[in-house]
Amino acid sequence: MNVEKDYGLVSIIMPNYNSEKFVEQSIQSVIDQSYGNWELIIVDDCSSDNSVNLIKKFGDPRIKLIQNQENCGAALSRNNAIEVSNGRWIAFLDSDDLWDRDKLQIQLSFMSEKNSVFSCSAYQVIDENGNVVSNYDVKKNEFFYKDILKHCSIGCLTAVYDKEKLGKILMPVEAEKREDFACWLKILKNGEKVDFLHQSLGQYRKSTGSVSANKFKMIKYQWRVYRKVEKINFFSSLYYLVCWAFAGLRKYK
Repeated sequence: MNVEKDYGLVSIIMPNYNSEKFVEQSIQSVIDQSYGNWELIIVDDCSSDNSVNLIKKFGDPRIKLIQNQENCGAALSRNNAIEVSNGRWIAFLDSDDLWDRDKLQIQLSFMSEKNSVFSCSAYQVIDENGNVVSNYDVKKNEFFYKDILKHCSIGCLTAVYDKEKLGKILMPVEAEKREDFACWLKILKNGEKVDFLHQSLGQYRKSTGSVSANKFKMIKYQWRVYRKVEKINFFSSLYYLVCWAFAGLRKYK
């Protein structure tokens, strides 16, 4: 693997809210990347813990901290970062998740070889103590809009899109709790596809009691995306919701 090839600047989008327990590990996993041409834009959403001070301790000039004046949620926080980003590539990493050391190098090489504008990869699921509890991979190599409506195979921490070719794709703020899913649909709706890399490149931390960990809580947010954001008719929305629910039951292995 040629670690010296420069594919352009990567803007890494990281929202932070009261993540003092994990944010240092997440930032360190970016600093440790074998691909060094990146900027990490962290948007703190009015944290009340010590996470901002922990972020400020890092002396790397590639790390940029934005502090929201009022709490506005993950979607607007990510959008604030995307708006000021300078990179060709937009990548996402939440403040409790982790990247493997060669994540960017491998994924950008993959996208370059396939002339891809949007990609994601396999990943591991870890608990709050960092123990691997499951792995996520799929059989298909690419997904289109209707595929993702049935089952979102895109882990946010693995998503990368080409801003130079797609523009700045913002997350729909009306898609509460499902803004990343709605963002992927926005990219794919005009005929683009997402290329899937069958190599685990990061660790998604699944916290006990989180909304994403509770499928019953998620149903209403998923339904809202179908009906209010994508404006899909009732019966088609019901079909996609059933597909999504069944896929969720067998998502991790």
